[in-house]
Amino acid sequence: MKISRKLKKDSQIAEPALFQIHSIQSLLARNKEGEAPFFCEEMYLIIWILKGAVKISLDTDVFLINENVFFYAKPGQVFTMEIDEEAKGYAISFVEEYIELTDVRLAGLFHISLFNRFNSIPIIHIWGDAIALMVSLADKMIQEYNNVLDLRSDILKGYLKIFMIYLCRQLKQDGQGIYWSRKSGLVKLFFTQLERYYASKKMVKEYAEILAVSPNYLNGVVKELSGRTVSHHIQQRIVLEAKRRVLHDGYSLKETAYDLGFWDPAHFSKYFKNCSGISFTAFKKGLSM
Repeated sequence: MKISRKLKKDSQIAEPALFQIHSIQSLLARNKEGEAPFFCEEMYLIIWILKGAVKISLDTDVFLINENVFFYAKPGQVFTMEIDEEAKGYAISFVEEYIELTDVRLAGLFHISLFNRFNSIPIIHIWGDAIALMVSLADKMIQEYNNVLDLRSDILKGYLKIFMIYLCRQLKQDGQGIYWSRKSGLVKLFFTQLERYYASKKMVKEYAEILAVSPNYLNGVVKELSGRTVSHHIQQRIVLEAKRRVLHDGYSLKETAYDLGFWDPAHFSKYFKNCSGISFTAFKKGLSM
């Protein structure tokens, strides 16, 4: 079975719920009945595999996931998952506002510890007593999600809050957590602005001006926490988006260049090759082989 994500604007799907949770088994059953499962691309997505192995493609990377592993994707990332018939687990999807409405402190922990982990593989290993506790919470969320009783949303948010705290604790125990400080806060703000302006702002000084710090200070803090310079992150974000346009929409070189703020396709072609190590033409040709 293949699960993917779709853009609302590209499909005739209804407005998605702010929060969704399904067992992998229920998605398999729906697929057998002819209903191809998908999740909206504008939402966060967490896949937890308890049993079996799955193949996940995220943007241009491919991951093979085994038991007791969480996999997560941010809004906008091109995602597909191929899953065997024996797999068990959960799929959770939600908009950013849902976490923020659940608990302000949880939202901060969520962004810094999980979805703002710098240069990390989007995988979390779960072990120990946390597995049984989190399975119980996931099952309770599904039960509540499928009913229409009073205060359903409040109960779901309560379960989700506890679930996410356990998940973030796993990061801490594994040494993967990133904890709040002035520096990590600045880096988080930089990545937020990068997501907003990557197509129009390509200079370090432009982001430094938005964040009211000097270019040298911003560059130093970002490199200290992420291991890479601001320029590197800007370049790689542009290259990633270019690859997404080719993968997801089949854009040409000229279309991609114009869409990402390059008025000279030849200049964009050199930029792409310098930043990715492969020419745009070779990358696109490799997808069709």
